[in-house]
Amino acid sequence: MKLRVTPLLLSTAILICGLASCADSGTETSDTTAAASTADTTVTDDKLICDPGLPAADFGGEKFIFAMRGTDGDYNDITAEATDGDPLNDAVYYRNEYIEMTYNIDIDHIWCGDGGGSPTGSEMYKMVSQMVMSGDSNMDVILTTPYCQSGLALGGYLLDLTTVEHIDLSKPWWDQNVNSMLSFYDCVYFSVGDITTIDNRSTAVLAFNKDMLEQYDIDSPYDAVRNGTWTMDKMISHCKLVAGDINGDGTMDGSDRWGFSFWTDAGYSLMHATGSVVGQINAKGEPEYCAMSEHFVNSFNKIVELANKAYSFNVAVDNNPQGVSIFASGNSLYDWCLVYNIIDMRSSDINFGIIPLPKLDETQENYYSNTNAYSTALVSVPITVSDTDRAGLILEAYSARGMQEITPVFNDIQVMTKSIRDEESAEMLELIFANQMYDIGYFFRWGDTFSKVKGAFNERSTNIVSVLESVAKQSAKDVQSAIDAFTQES
Repeated sequence: MKLRVTPLLLSTAILICGLASCADSGTETSDTTAAASTADTTVTDDKLICDPGLPAADFGGEKFIFAMRGTDGDYNDITAEATDGDPLNDAVYYRNEYIEMTYNIDIDHIWCGDGGGSPTGSEMYKMVSQMVMSGDSNMDVILTTPYCQSGLALGGYLLDLTTVEHIDLSKPWWDQNVNSMLSFYDCVYFSVGDITTIDNRSTAVLAFNKDMLEQYDIDSPYDAVRNGTWTMDKMISHCKLVAGDINGDGTMDGSDRWGFSFWTDAGYSLMHATGSVVGQINAKGEPEYCAMSEHFVNSFNKIVELANKAYSFNVAVDNNPQGVSIFASGNSLYDWCLVYNIIDMRSSDINFGIIPLPKLDETQENYYSNTNAYSTALVSVPITVSDTDRAGLILEAYSARGMQEITPVFNDIQVMTKSIRDEESAEMLELIFANQMYDIGYFFRWGDTFSKVKGAFNERSTNIVSVLESVAKQSAKDVQSAIDAFTQES
């Protein structure tokens, strides 16, 4: 049975895959979404053909090992033991079956423990770095958190993907935002794209209660997003309008009505939504620290205004003794969440829509959405890989086939058909996925700046300048360490 495919998504997917198979290797696009599928995960007559143009190869049944974060399947859409009727699981299974049969190779994985929240402190970092230092070649590809990947890159444990035969990072199954924002001196040590859906699942979005909008006669934010007028100030005005003490006890808590509900990590996302970053790669390919800028300070002060306790509720630290899910109970107009939270809300009775987080102001060119550094994943190749050419070929084939088979199932079935309720939200997700923000200073934990910023946000502090000054020296040292690590002679 064919499922509904939104025309915009379908035309985008066909265009992208046509470019992939016909255009030269210089073709670039940041759009990593695609959609066209049926319930059994085979593709319709409009089948997407993402041909990476790879040579034929027979690897004689050798194992190809993915080193994976975790201890079970929570972060796994790389392998599938069998079909089970779940569209995404089955798409993964058939993708792997195709790769194994085409190249006579045995796809497998090893669990390496938690990816952690720091560059060198996680179980996975310790395990992978020890394997590399001992010369162990029993892994071909590493898939783990940006935190862990940054530590492995600084330690010199990863290959520059631009030097790996068969990998063409200009192809549309690689996220061009990652390649530009996380490169060092034209070297790319980790990337992501259609090889996995974890990055899209971990992307921040804003859910809104449609019925509450109608109740308060507030215009739908969809048009504001399209017109470029969806800003922090507009969202603040809506929050002030709806917040109220429902039970009249004089205390605003988890049982009352709020304009905005959020988790503690929202501070990261809101800062990135304004275009503010801890670090970036400049025109020379060098890393530079950005958090002391006037724009960063102004952005922080604005997101604290948005988080005002009079109309915004932090579900982790505010007066919420019952642990109430404010949005799910219908008591919040806007809710910060990740895409996988939207997937979990598929059985909710709330009539909701999805939009990007707001711009700082109307002069900002784009909407930006970050991907949570703890829950997302990047892919890399260790320097001890036994066969670099084989690793590149399989990784490129995996990514291209993911664009053809995995991303359409995730987008159009798991998210757009099963989880969201209108075509406008599907349009918004396209915009969100196309403008993901990758902050190199956030991932590399320069000066632990964003942890300090997160703490200040959750305290609703207005003294961000002193917070930034307190980490300035360490941040400068961390940036210099990165420069030294990536400019030393091999």
